[in-house]
Amino acid sequence: MNMHHLGIETQRLDESIEFYKKFGFEVESIMELLGEKLVFLKLGVFQLELVLVEESLKLSNNKHIAFEVEDLDVFLEEHAELNVSEGPYQLDNGWKNVFILGPSGESIELLQTH
Repeated sequence: MNMHHLGIETQRLDESIEFYKKFGFEVESIMELLGEKLVFLKLGVFQLELVLVEESLKLSNNKHIAFEVEDLDVFLEEHAELNVSEGPYQLDNGWKNVFILGPSGESIELLQTH
């Protein structure tokens, strides 16, 4: 298992992209998932996911940590005790993901990228 990315909600997507570019991040991909616009920025091997939240909605400051797994289905079978809160989803770019809850209610994404 490898760390894959950190997700951050924003109401100012363009401003956030420009802010992180100042630190050397580059836009890697832009996609939409379940009506949310997502932008992945990359700095070396680290990825930052910006999630656009409508201005009418309150930012939850809900971040998530994502771990890349070799085979999502096998991992979930081997760890059936995990508390799946969302998914699994098949993304347009071929990735598969699922969200689970950690022991303190933290959101953890498990992601298969191939």
